[in-house]
Parts: sequence; C-alpha cells; structure tokens
Amino acid sequence: MDNKKNIYISAIYTSPPNSMGGNTKISLELINALCDEYQFTIFTTEPETFKKNIKNIDVIKIIEVPLHFRKFSLLTHYKEVKTVFKFLRKYFLQNEIKESDYFYSTSDFAPDVLPIYWLKKQYDFKWIASLYLFIPNPIENLVKKYGFPFLKYVVYFFYQKFLFKKILNGMDLCLITNDIDKKNFPKKKQDKVLAIYGGVNINEIEKASEDVADQIFDAVFCSRLHPQKGVSSLLDIWAMVAKKLPDARLAIIGNGDESYEKFLKEKALKLGLEKNISWLGYINGVEKFKIYNQSKVFLHATIYDNNGMVAAEALCSGLPVIMYNLKSFRELYTDGCLKIKEGRKQEFAYNILRLLTDSDFYSKIKPDKNIIDRLRDKWKWENKAEVFKNFLKQNEEAIT
Repeated sequence: MDNKKNIYISAIYTSPPNSMGGNTKISLELINALCDEYQFTIFTTEPETFKKNIKNIDVIKIIEVPLHFRKFSLLTHYKEVKTVFKFLRKYFLQNEIKESDYFYSTSDFAPDVLPIYWLKKQYDFKWIASLYLFIPNPIENLVKKYGFPFLKYVVYFFYQKFLFKKILNGMDLCLITNDIDKKNFPKKKQDKVLAIYGGVNINEIEKASEDVADQIFDAVFCSRLHPQKGVSSLLDIWAMVAKKLPDARLAIIGNGDESYEKFLKEKALKLGLEKNISWLGYINGVEKFKIYNQSKVFLHATIYDNNGMVAAEALCSGLPVIMYNLKSFRELYTDGCLKIKEGRKQEFAYNILRLLTDSDFYSKIKPDKNIIDRLRDKWKWENKAEVFKNFLKQNEEAIT
C-alpha cells in the first residue's frame, strides 16, 4: 500500500445512495477498476453511496464531510465552501499530502472546486478537475426551446463561467465527457484534458442475461427525471404511441426532484397514460439490465447533453435506441440508433411505432452481434480506466 500513489477525491456534490448521476458513476467505476494500483481517500457528504457501490471497500478510505445546511441560498452555499475548505485544511495539517499525489474533484460545483483551488496554493499536489457538462448559453436555451427556467440558468451559466476560470487557473489535468468540449479550453491546455466519456458495466449485462427474459415492456427510458432529459416531452410522444397501440407499455427508470416527479406523474394521468407507464424509480446494476432485457426499444429523449451513458448501456445490451440528433451524439452514436431532428415529437413517435410493428425495420436498426461486441469493447469500464491511468502516466513528467 505504501508504494501506491494517492488519489484524494472530493465528492461533496455527489449522488445520494438512491440515485446515480454521471459524475458519481464515473468516480465509482474508476475507483473500482484502479483500487489495486492507487490508494483512494474520498471526502464526501454521501459516504453510503460509496460504501454501497465500491466492490473492494476495505482498501478505500472514506471520510464523511458534515454539511448541515438544509435550505439552499447563496449564503449557505458560501458557507458550504468555507466548511469544506476548513475541513480539508485541518485534515492536511495532520496528514501529509505529497507533490506526487492527485486530488480529483468530481463536480464543477463550488464546494468541490474552490476548496481544492485554495488548498493548491498551500500544497503542491496535482489537481484533476472535472467539468462534465457545459451549461448552454441562455440565448441557446431560448432559441432551441430547451425550456430550462431562464433566470435560473442565466445565474447558473455565469456561476459555471466563474468556476471554470478557477479550474483553468489551478488545474493540472481535467476530465470531460466528450472531445467536442475541448474547444472550451485554451489550446495550450487541451493536451491536459481527457474526454473519459463514461463506460458500461459489461459484467452486469452478462449476468442479467443469464436468465431468459420475457418481453414485458415495449420501450424503456432510464435517466434522472430532470427537464434536461426530455421526460416531459417523452410523455407527449408516448401518448401518440398509445393512441395507435393502446396496450403499449413504457418503463421509466429513474428519480428526481420530488416536485418534478409529481408534475410528470400528474401530466401522465392527464394524458391518460396510467396503464401505459410503469414508474420504476431508481434501479441500478444487474436489476436495471434485467429491465432492459424485458424491453424492446430504448428511448433516449434527452434534449441537451454531451454524452448519454445510458444510450451506450442500451446498445451494449442489444437494444435499438431512438434519440434526438444532438450535435454531441452524431459521431459518438452511429450504429444501432435512429436519430430524430431535435424537437420533432411526432417523428419520434412514428419511429417508435415503426420499430414496434415492423419486424424487418426492427432487425435492420437493432445492433447485431458484431456491433454489440465492438461497442462492449469500446465502452467497458476496464478499458476506460486503462485510458485514464495512461493519461495520468503520460502527463506525470510534464506536471512534476
């Protein structure tokens, strides 16, 4: 253990145990794949998330960072940042952090960014920042009709701009989830940026496939229940499908803000979809892939994204995927997909119906064994972790 390099992880704004955001998923899988080679120490507000999902928990050090601010405001957010900084500063006054050690911030929110930015002025460690989704320009939000609350996203846009400047000034390395986002970095820093893209647990897919599954659902959706993920418009689309196929069933996997979940379920009732949708809540691991195996089509309705790991999971499970033709998806997802022009709900519904009723068309779109094998090799977490490890090694001399 003494010969291992240290990777400290700041996971302050991370998913609680009953959900799984992309940034949390990436950190968990990198830890699981690399815990034999690196010594991980995790500072987090959600220790149960890591205890529940890390396979070799005995070799990982998890330190809970207590935050007791119940109501969010700019003042409490600032207090969160100061609380985390004081906690980390106290820890490293008692525990040495070396020049060769890494500190990975798992989100671009201030409590994960600013304490490490300030600490780096005192200690000469290597900071691996992350910025997994750049917030759209407020004008783009209006023009493309994303429907995100305008004033809220104006504030969020400039909030991220401020923190991104801190990241650029202090980072040694940075993780993103799509190469197209490298354009946001100065050219001189782009070789310090790795598009990790996320990955897929192939072992879980294989385990889920050990049992022969009957088809229960015509389609499945899996993601956080958030406006960005297009769930509300998906309900409109599914209402069009159900009008033509009254017995069509959609499985919705995921959860979100309580008020937004309530809004979605009330909308589904108004659309007459109570018998056509199964709200399954948060499901992860093998059980999630069992639901995929019980479904015929995967619906990736997100309206703004730069990666979409769940689409990769579906394709690696052998499901055809229907998605909007977002710029970030055009080269990332090519086989096994139907791409719909953004905002065209009727066309989305038409193609769902065609996949469900035209077996020849379904066979044409569905990924075949060769495609599945290639995608599994591309997306499996073991290979992604190897890419990450090589990225660290290639940059060690340059940042020492």
